[in-house]
Amino acid sequence: MHAIEFETTSHQHTIRVPDSVPDGVLLKVVLLSEVPLAKPPVEHNLKALLASITEGMTAEDTERSQDFGREVTEWVS
Repeated sequence: MHAIEFETTSHQHTIRVPDSVPDGVLLKVVLLSEVPLAKPPVEHNLKALLASITEGMTAEDTERSQDFGREVTEWVS
């Protein structure tokens, strides 16, 4: 088994692999971090955000208003 140890900094959620690693090779990536890796907050979940919009609303709040359109204007001839 062969191993490579290198240090890098992620940029836009990508890590550059050393040039010595050939294309098409199956890799097992292990990430070690000295600081805890944060989980994405739940409130950034679009489905959960949309589901929470109607919390505390009543049927009257979501009722559609009656729309009768514009009044008919009578023009003087």
